[in-house]
Amino acid sequence: MNIKIILIMSIILFCGKVNSQNNEEIIFDRIDYIFNLKPILAKRYWKGFDEKKYDVALIYFTETESYIANPEEDFINYYKPILVFKNKNIKIYKTIKRFDKNPFHMETSFGIDESIDKIVRPSPIMYCSSFEITSKKFPQSTSTEYWATMIIHEYFHGFQFIHKKYINEVLKLSEVSEDSLSNIFKNNIWFQEKIKNENDFLLKAIQSNNKSETENYITNFFTLREERRLETKSKLNLEIEKYEKIYETMEGTARYIEYNLQVEYATKKPDIKLVSADSAYNSYKVFKNYKMEKDPWLFTPGKRYFYATGFNIVRLLDKLKINYKSRLFKESKLSLDEILKTNYQKKNGR
Repeated sequence: MNIKIILIMSIILFCGKVNSQNNEEIIFDRIDYIFNLKPILAKRYWKGFDEKKYDVALIYFTETESYIANPEEDFINYYKPILVFKNKNIKIYKTIKRFDKNPFHMETSFGIDESIDKIVRPSPIMYCSSFEITSKKFPQSTSTEYWATMIIHEYFHGFQFIHKKYINEVLKLSEVSEDSLSNIFKNNIWFQEKIKNENDFLLKAIQSNNKSETENYITNFFTLREERRLETKSKLNLEIEKYEKIYETMEGTARYIEYNLQVEYATKKPDIKLVSADSAYNSYKVFKNYKMEKDPWLFTPGKRYFYATGFNIVRLLDKLKINYKSRLFKESKLSLDEILKTNYQKKNGR
């Protein structure tokens, strides 16, 4: 009887270890998978995105643990995490305890919560919750590959923030947050209508095949934009131009990368490791024949309207074959808005 009990307990413990190990392997495979998406996007959509000098540490949260991919030396020296996985691209560490009690993470910022420690970090860190946690908060995140688009969006913020001139300018304007602009949109019908009209002109300019029509749409876009900003100053006593330029550039380009990853999914071959190990990975089935019209939230303004207007300006710059990627984030005050306006005025002798 005692021998049977011992055998049963041994089997239970053994199975528990196997399951735990398998769960951890899935984490490693997912992080490796995400890291390998960056070169694909760098090659076709944003040169340099995958360069080592622009890499940022990623902290992956489960319900009870934290895993850190490619942390810097000062992070390792301070927290002394345990190395649990490595290959030619990434090193993944594990901390003794979870970094915080926040139930959900999907953001890029500077450093760990200051309530936990006093370490000052000069570089951005990307935080993400596991697919399992994310899918509970966002039911539309139905697969590992969809979840990965959210992480790639945040990874691109890390790429932006490593450009010192750019992030220094962003930090100067921190008194007006994304939430502040969102609240203006939410609480003012006239503001919403004007943003919608501006965005409509951007969409028409993108869709038009007629040069003079496109130019007229761009003219109307900037005319309406200037009128709205002046009205906002008059009614709300707030000059929002510099803040809109920052957040439109920041979020519009990150959305552009996120969108183009979905475009790539439409023709991408399944990841062999995830097919066999990750039940949440669907081999891009829902992305076959993907078209933007399936996701109107990408190009239609909502409360955080600057995501959509920024995304549409990027698309228009691509259409007009205007060089912006080699300059953006390297020149401190440069924005999508300014690049479009400057190039448009030069081209038309204005």
